[in-house]
Amino acid sequence: MALLQINDLHVRYGEIVALQGVSFDVAEGQVVTLLGANGAGKSTTLRAISGLAKPTQGDILYDGKSIAGLGPEAIVRMGISHVPEGRRVFPGLTVKENIMLGGSNRRAAKAELSREADAMFDLFPDIRKFANSLGWTLSGGQLQMVAVARGLMAKPRLLLLDEPSLGLAPVIVQAVFRIISEIRRTTTVLLVEQNARMGLSVADHGYVLETGKIVLGGKPDELWGNEAIRAAYLGGHGKVPKEAAAMPHL
Repeated sequence: MALLQINDLHVRYGEIVALQGVSFDVAEGQVVTLLGANGAGKSTTLRAISGLAKPTQGDILYDGKSIAGLGPEAIVRMGISHVPEGRRVFPGLTVKENIMLGGSNRRAAKAELSREADAMFDLFPDIRKFANSLGWTLSGGQLQMVAVARGLMAKPRLLLLDEPSLGLAPVIVQAVFRIISEIRRTTTVLLVEQNARMGLSVADHGYVLETGKIVLGGKPDELWGNEAIRAAYLGGHGKVPKEAAAMPHL
């Protein structure tokens, strides 16, 4: 049984239809990447899973139990952690304090959270020397590492990562994705990413969204191996060609 099952998911923001019948599974231990242009529905999918957006139709099953409509606090306690786009690090707190906030749902003692935050610097050595620096002093790449470390402090079984490479220099993007490769050893990851090459480089499976619908799906080499799909969705422009549209959803 899949750890996460999305079944016929629909989400609206007022009159705007954000998701239209999205369905896919994430097996435990996998990294699954959602690709697509801005406004395709990728971030909304994560927001629905984490309880920040309420589905109007369909269901979300986590470990076989429906979580559709539950609040974010309840979902975090069940083992799902969401690292949203934009990092959202508190500028007036130190790096270590920001990371410790990620464990607040667990009601652990402050001393325990402090030890665990210190251990995070083993996974994120690039920010170790900034442990006592305020959040506003960090670069974009450093802030992204803080945000991911904070998400991991919840000890999630499923980590939702929204655009971790957004706005980062290529060398920092590579560092962030090396960390994602490490995370996958212990945590299932659902990744939203516009950088298709990097997103698929760590994925077991990828899906392409367009205007709130999944239009393509497959293993990374299958998506990259089809020239028409690559041109239309993975860095190119234009409508999906007939031969790409006819590809079965995997």
